[in-house]
Amino acid sequence: MPRPYCHGCQLPLNACLCHHLVRQPCPLPVLILQHPLEAKHAKSTVPLLRLAMPELQVLVAETLDPLPEPATGRWWLLYPDTQALDVDRTEPALPRVDIGGLVVLDGTWRKTRRLLHLNPWLRELPALSFSQAPTGAYAIRKGPGGQALSTLESLAHVLHRLSPEFAPEPLYRLLAARVGLFQTHQGARDDGG
Repeated sequence: MPRPYCHGCQLPLNACLCHHLVRQPCPLPVLILQHPLEAKHAKSTVPLLRLAMPELQVLVAETLDPLPEPATGRWWLLYPDTQALDVDRTEPALPRVDIGGLVVLDGTWRKTRRLLHLNPWLRELPALSFSQAPTGAYAIRKGPGGQALSTLESLAHVLHRLSPEFAPEPLYRLLAARVGLFQTHQGARDDGG
């Protein structure tokens, strides 16, 4: 018998996050280019982002044709680079005039480097990075060196820095709820339940 799923969040009923969900508008266009293997990963945070900000665009592919320019400004790539504009070190305010939208790569570091390699036009976009994001709370998945921010945490931080009226806390709470449910279910499995 198939597991029952929630009609709201599309997760199994025993992992439903609807009562933790706060939807809010995304302050600018965001396209997430998700590596196909990441899309199959149960621990991906992109589904949480889609729940909280349904207007986000997500494309699951290894290659993507160059994007048409957004309505205003131009696309920027959220990716660490030596030439990237650090949203945490730009004062007094970020130059929002030409940041018309963000392209975000989703996958492991190895997979995102592959996405950059297969889509050289992405390297031509101006890049944004950050240096003072909150400590990562995505305890169910680690990056190189044992710690890395999830796509949700990275995007929440950058959107708040670009648009201070955007509240990242609802996204952080949604992620904390997801981590808590995962750890509870993992503990039950470890205990033989």
